[in-house]
Amino acid sequence: MPAPWVAGAQARIIGEIHGQETVNVMHFATNAQIQDQGQLDTVLLELAQALLECAVQTLIPAVTSDWKLIRTDAKRIYPELGDPIVATAPPNTVGELSATSVSFAASLVHLRSGLAGRSGRGRVFLPPPGESEVTASDMDGPTAVALAAFLACLAGKFLGNSPTTAWRLGVLSRKGLAAVGGNFDNSFRVVASMNPVVTLAKIGSRKKGRGA
Repeated sequence: MPAPWVAGAQARIIGEIHGQETVNVMHFATNAQIQDQGQLDTVLLELAQALLECAVQTLIPAVTSDWKLIRTDAKRIYPELGDPIVATAPPNTVGELSATSVSFAASLVHLRSGLAGRSGRGRVFLPPPGESEVTASDMDGPTAVALAAFLACLAGKFLGNSPTTAWRLGVLSRKGLAAVGGNFDNSFRVVASMNPVVTLAKIGSRKKGRGA
């Protein structure tokens, strides 16, 4: 399913840790034929629900109990901007691992499109595991396996030769969009691999009192 794309979307996993909102933004494209607004809403809801399903079933076992999943949403960003379609998490959907002392630690995943340069790469800062699952700043083996299961869920729905949805996960280059002649088709690159990092990362915007 290569370009030209029929539609591009931004989808988000939204949660909360220590009173701070966490927002994980991902970009998608599809070649599914969209006839009208009703069908657009349907395919966007399918995207939000597919992302929510992975979060509930496979991300929750990989993150601290201090993190709560709130919702996912998806909105069209190409060829026009649209309003978000929301999928709400079941009540009290929280992580299954131990507590953590800080809100700004994160599990880092590198996205790779297989193309050279920064425009072909992306990053996702997911909620962290708990302190009992971390030694010398590295997550333990079972947590790494659980995180890999979440990425496998995403791959099954959005990547490969026979994904279960009409959407493809990709890296969207803001630099490419802003360049002369830039457009969604030449700025969106389908992800070829997702690589988790064992060493925890930091995302300063999640520091308590600062924001998402």
